Amino acid sequence: MIRRLVDFALANTFLILAAGGLLLVWGLISFHRLPVEAYPDVADTWVQIITQWPGHAAEEIEQQVTVPIEVQVNGVAHMTHLRSLSLFGLSVVTLVFDDQANGPLSRAQVLERLAQVTLPAGVTPQLAADYSPVGQIYFYSLTSTNPAYDRMELKALQDWFLEKQFRSVPNVADVVGFGGLTR
Repeated sequence: MIRRLVDFALANTFLILAAGGLLLVWGLISFHRLPVEAYPDVADTWVQIITQWPGHAAEEIEQQVTVPIEVQVNGVAHMTHLRSLSLFGLSVVTLVFDDQANGPLSRAQVLERLAQVTLPAGVTPQLAADYSPVGQIYFYSLTSTNPAYDRMELKALQDWFLEKQFRSVPNVADVVGFGGLTR
């Protein structure tokens, strides 16, 4: 069997080289069309609802904000987990979805449900930025050897100039600055 295959390849050299060339071209085209990411996103789709109500205890937040939001968003399509955290003046409700969930559609469904929730006056829930836990990929720090730029000045540059520039980059969901002295 192998002898016949080798004899055929030696007798039809042009045909074998042409087939090899076609396979090479097909492989190169397939390689360029292959969607490869530097950081593949293996995390679940999730939506966070953040609600602030300053000056109120965690128990009040839990009873009057977190629980009504949980009741209203319960049953959103493809939701697998519902987690919440109530702190002094802050409620965070996290909805985790299965693999069939579509991120923008899930966010739209949550927004529809949030419009129906009854909360105390002046309390407005908001969706957190649409990002993935593996999406935090870039850290930087500002330093200066110029004595005119102390830590407070560098923090002002970060807050008022760099952060706005970074937010204007396509596909950047959020920019979080920390450290330094706030003016």
